[in-house]
Amino acid sequence: MEMIDLKCNTPVIKSYEHFSFLLPAVQRWFSPKEMAAIIGKTDQYVRNAFDNQKILGHLLNGSAPKGEEKRRTYMIPRENILLFLFETANFSPEDFMERLGEILKNRSVSQLLKIQSQIDNIIHSRTSNLFGRRASTDD
Repeated sequence: MEMIDLKCNTPVIKSYEHFSFLLPAVQRWFSPKEMAAIIGKTDQYVRNAFDNQKILGHLLNGSAPKGEEKRRTYMIPRENILLFLFETANFSPEDFMERLGEILKNRSVSQLLKIQSQIDNIIHSRTSNLFGRRASTDD
C-alpha cells in the first residue's frame, strides 16, 4: 500500500527504495569486499567500520573452537548495508526529490517532454514486469 504525503498529495518515498537499487536484488548477505564496492570504499574501511559497530553484521568462524578463532568471516545482511547508507547520507529521500524538482524547473519544454517520455517508458516497463505481461497502452 502506497502512503500519500497529505501536504503535497504525492506518494511518500520509502527510504529503502531510495538506496536499494544499489544492491543486487537477490543477494541477502555481503562480504566486506562486496559492500566496499557498493559504497565506494575499501574492504579494510568496511572491516574497520564493522569492528567499530558503524556497520552491523555477523562475525563468525565455525571451524575453530570458541576463543581460538584466528580467521574471522564478516557477514553483512542487506538491511544493514541499507541502514549504513541511511545513517551516513546527509539528505533524506524527500530532499533528493525536492532537489530533482528544482533541476527540472530550469529545463526547456522540449527537454521536459523527452524526460517525460523516458519516465513513461520506465514506468511502463516496471508495471509490465510487475504483472508479468505487457501493460496495455489503452488503459
